[in-house]
Amino acid sequence: MKKKKNFIALLIILLGLTGVVLWMASLIIKTGARLEGTIPYIEYVYYVCAGILVLFLAVKPTLEVLFSPSYSLELISPKLEGAQKKEKVKRNYKQLRKMARRLIKKRLVDESCITILENQLNSKEEDLAKKYTEMKYAMEIVVDKSIKKDIRKIVVDNAKNTLYLTSLSQNSIIDVLVVIVTNFRMLKQIVVRCGYRPSFVRLLKFYINVSFHALVAEGVQRVDMSSLLGDAVKGLAKPVVGSLLEGSVNAFFMLRSGFLAKNYILEEYNDVGGKERITSSAFLEAASVLPELTIETVVKPIANAISNTVVSPTKKAVKKLFGKKEPLEIETEK
Repeated sequence: MKKKKNFIALLIILLGLTGVVLWMASLIIKTGARLEGTIPYIEYVYYVCAGILVLFLAVKPTLEVLFSPSYSLELISPKLEGAQKKEKVKRNYKQLRKMARRLIKKRLVDESCITILENQLNSKEEDLAKKYTEMKYAMEIVVDKSIKKDIRKIVVDNAKNTLYLTSLSQNSIIDVLVVIVTNFRMLKQIVVRCGYRPSFVRLLKFYINVSFHALVAEGVQRVDMSSLLGDAVKGLAKPVVGSLLEGSVNAFFMLRSGFLAKNYILEEYNDVGGKERITSSAFLEAASVLPELTIETVVKPIANAISNTVVSPTKKAVKKLFGKKEPLEIETEK
């Protein structure tokens, strides 16, 4: 049943990728039609360059994720007992050992974490349930210590890029392209860092979330954010703040997508409610990081610019004008 679900999810992902590529191709052809009759061969150069960009920005990252090894623990319900529970624990334990070996082989964690994993792989414990619990606990330590911090940086960096690009862009199609391409790139970076991808079912959920994010990006661009500010901001600052609000909304959903991808790869749920916990924790993480991201990318640069262009020169001028002057020394002839 699980294999069938994964196979169907893979087919849907491939169909979705085909749809995205065809949509991008239609945009490329529509733009290329305007170049017809201009400089000779410029149209062909444009199509070749555009095709290469689609290949490397959308198709290649997705295929790299799909062909990465899978890591997904099965749901073990507290109500499950006997042979069924033992079989699921056994399969999950094999998955954990497989991931541990890959982390060691690819040197994806530091030496102290490698030692922890090697100790668990060489454990002489006979009891399967205890071995599984200890391996799972060791993996949680390794993930928290060596992987989660790097994933957070990947997610925040991509959210920054989204904020900048969608704030500067005043075009809904460009915003959608930025969101799709950045999500594909971010997921590839997270999978490469972890060494594994989630199951195809969870991958499908991630790409559905990306589609939702793309629709939000298009919708935000159609809403006049500056008009929502009313009289709170006036003059030239109004459209600037409106653009930054658009970028911040897209950055928030990028953060949510990134943390959701992390949870899909690294988090296991032990009950039905765990599915909701994975999505809600991604939302809460994104909400907690957004203020920090906004301060770092918007407030801090503006404050530094004001400080360098206005505050510092003014300080120097005031100090020069009203500061205590050094007495003038005149050398006397000997």
